[in-house]
Amino acid sequence: MSAVADLPAPVGLPARPGATFGRVLAAEWSKAWGLRSTRWTVAVMVLLTVGLSYLGGSDAAVGPDGYGSVAYFVTSSLVVTQFPILLLGVLLGSGELSSRSAGPTFVAVPARTPVVVAKALVTAAIAALTAAATLGLSAAAVLATPLGAGLSTALTAETTRMWVGTGVYLVAATVFCFGLGMLLRRSVSAVAVAFVVFILDIAMIAAPDGLARVGSLLPGHAASLVSSTDGFVDLLRDIGQLPVGPWGSVAVTGAWAVLAVLGAVVAVRARDV
Repeated sequence: MSAVADLPAPVGLPARPGATFGRVLAAEWSKAWGLRSTRWTVAVMVLLTVGLSYLGGSDAAVGPDGYGSVAYFVTSSLVVTQFPILLLGVLLGSGELSSRSAGPTFVAVPARTPVVVAKALVTAAIAALTAAATLGLSAAAVLATPLGAGLSTALTAETTRMWVGTGVYLVAATVFCFGLGMLLRRSVSAVAVAFVVFILDIAMIAAPDGLARVGSLLPGHAASLVSSTDGFVDLLRDIGQLPVGPWGSVAVTGAWAVLAVLGAVVAVRARDV
């Protein structure tokens, strides 16, 4: 009996059994990067923005006077090039539910809430990495063009707001699309709704004053406002067209993201998978 009692503890077994949140988070991270859609959409997002930045900077008809800074030149294009990362958010939210492959995950974690939170955090992390790579490589691409020498690289309050605000916006918008995907459960439906929501802000540029104020409360409004110059922001403020400022618009997108994730938690807990 003493010989048995003196045996060493098994090596490699977890000290704490069960599905801890750390293990759920690690599993969701592995699953997300294991999907070809994740790798492809991240690559498309980065290459599309970098390519457009380089082509724009190489165009002899484009001069530095209209942009002033590398930050404005790069971030202003993301109103158009943001859609791949938004698509990824939808797919990460709806993928398992749409394909009905979420069963084993929720059997392992019956509470379900930790799974949704872990998926949302993984989505935010992937969006943050994608945003950083997109902005950094696009800036490098512009600086490598003839236009780059005429653009300012100084970090001012304006350019910091453009760099940081755009990155935070992309993360919040992607998480919102994730929550939307989990709520609607079907990828096609969620992609269609997300596209309409984020294209509405562009369509409302020429909308009447009342609708423009409504548009400022949409999750996609920050895409254009946070990358705007101080002069344009001041102009909007002077003519009464700035119900929400640049950082406030980012906060609006963040609030939509939180609401979407909370709605996803409620929906996943209430429905069968």
